[in-house]
Order: sequence, then C-alpha cells, then structure tokens
Amino acid sequence: MLSITDIYVCHHHTLLLQGLLGALLKTGKYTPSDLAYIKPATQCEAIQLVEEFCKHKGITSCVPIGPIVYYKGFTRSFLKGETGETSEDLLQKASEAVDTLAMGKKVVIIDGVGYPAVGSITGTDNASVARACGRLFSVPGSTAATPERVPVPVLLIGKSGVGDAIDSFNINATYFSHRNVPVLGAIFNKMNLEGFYSLENCKEAIDMYFDKFQPDKRAFGYIPQIPALTNARENVASISQEDQLKEAVKSADLFVEKFAEHVSVDAIVDAARKATLRYIQSTTSTQNGETVSGTKRPAEEIGVTTLANNNDQSKHPRIALKSATPGFALSREQIEAMASASGAAGG
Repeated sequence: MLSITDIYVCHHHTLLLQGLLGALLKTGKYTPSDLAYIKPATQCEAIQLVEEFCKHKGITSCVPIGPIVYYKGFTRSFLKGETGETSEDLLQKASEAVDTLAMGKKVVIIDGVGYPAVGSITGTDNASVARACGRLFSVPGSTAATPERVPVPVLLIGKSGVGDAIDSFNINATYFSHRNVPVLGAIFNKMNLEGFYSLENCKEAIDMYFDKFQPDKRAFGYIPQIPALTNARENVASISQEDQLKEAVKSADLFVEKFAEHVSVDAIVDAARKATLRYIQSTTSTQNGETVSGTKRPAEEIGVTTLANNNDQSKHPRIALKSATPGFALSREQIEAMASASGAAGG
C-alpha cells in the first residue's frame, strides 16, 4: 500500500491551505514531520502566509516558492526561447522539487496557482504540473525503461451558493479531467450563515447534485463565513509587517478550528489514496490487458514505487523528460529589466 498521499489543491485562498494543514494535525494522525507543503509554480515571490503558518506549527518541510516562477517578462522571453528552458525542463524541476520534499512524508500538499489553465502558455499549467509531480509506479511485465507517474489527484476550492458554485466547479474540473488528471471533488468556501443561500440549504442542494450526477466526486465540506475574519487584511494594514504576520497566524488558528469542524480531511486523504490506486489499476490493465474474471487486478498486486520509503533512486530511476539543447539564454535580471523598461506589470 502507499504511504504517501499527494493532494493538489487548486483555485483557493491562502487560508484554505493553512486550514487543511492545521486540520490534518488536529486529527492526531499526523505530526508536523509527517506533512509537507510546496507551491511548484507561482506568480508571487512576496512573503507567504502559509510559510509563517508552517513555522508556527513546526512543519519544516515547506517550499512556498517553487522552481517555476512567472516573473516579469518571463512569458514572452520563454516564447522567444530567451530563457534557455523548455516546458519539459520546467516540469522536470517541479517534479524533482516535489520528489525531494516527499521523502519520508505521509501527506504532501501541492499548491496550485490561480485557475487551472494558469501557465498553459508556457506548457506549465496546473494539469501539467499535477501530471509531472505524481509518484512513480511500475507496471509488472512492462518493457518501459522507466516507471510512469500517477497524476496528483486534485481538490478544488469552490464558491458559495449553488448554481454558480457547481457551474464553476464543473468548468474547472473539466480542464483537469480532459488531461486525465483525477478530480476528487471540492470544498465550498464562504457560505452564508442564514437565508435562502445559507450553508445548510446550499449543502443540501450540492450534495444532491453530486449524488445524482457526479457520484465519483463529492463535496468534502462547506466552510461558513467567519465574521471575525471579515476584512482581516484591511484591519491590519496600518501596523508593521512583523505584527501583520503575527495577526495572520492568529487568524489562521481561528480558521483551522472552523475548517476542522466543517471539512472531513480524513475523507479527502482517503479519496486521494483511492484515486491514485484506481489510476494505477486502470493504467496497468490497459497496458497489460490483464483482468481477473473481467475485473481489474487488485492494486496490491501492482508494483508501486513509494519514494518516501526508498532513498535509492538507482532502483527506481526518474523519468528523463527530453529537453532541447539550450542555446543563447538571457538572465532573469536582463529579462526583467527589459520588460520593466517596456512597461510590463507582470509575467
């Protein structure tokens, strides 16, 4: 069986990541050293609140700024070939960063960037990163030179309400499903406390939708609006950055309590493990054409490379993504300077 659970979280507010990490700790099943967090691709290099939260909780395996950075001018320079890197090069860096971080961990939270297609212009959208950063597995009897990778299952963060919440979930989930990346379901955030669109009313309707139309996915929880956190960022705008970080950690602790109360983190972890095993079963059955009485072979019979339990990479070689030989490349400083001179505001 697998001892790592990878979960790719996409389209969220930073507090949601802190809530998930904090709620995992609150189950009592994980210590800080069992957990890891990484954001392989990012548009922001400022101090990340999730990093401060991890420090606060003793989660030392935290990489808030990964190897793919959409810095000012990056996109256009990438398209011109001026960065000296291919899409495969960037995905390889993300893959290696996750592999290194995952050693010895039980749960690895991989943080997405923006909506699902962010980064698609450079071939490093969320679906591509999820596929590149999954664990290795080998198919018995396969002639492949290297093991394959299981895409990291995706957990989406949804809106409040019903119609817009489900419609938005479906358009985001479809992007991943089209790339054969498993989608577990969603957590729905900032639900109203009362009225026609109250949490309870919306929960009833959304649960009904998943049961009827998407039984392979589910809503793992509904987080209510938290009055104490309303305008929290604006309320601390006038104090020092150090004090802002302290207040942010206090807010995160409050959010963790609500998150743990309203979200089933055990169900998320279990669903991620099962989705990974199903993907391996499906791939193995397809490649080998092997079934037992018309059913797929049990997951326990499949050769799975668990990186957390094996530090000998020579036994389980990484997939060598092919890259073109880099030609002339500009430095990041040169690219940013030229972009700024031309009036660029971002990547």
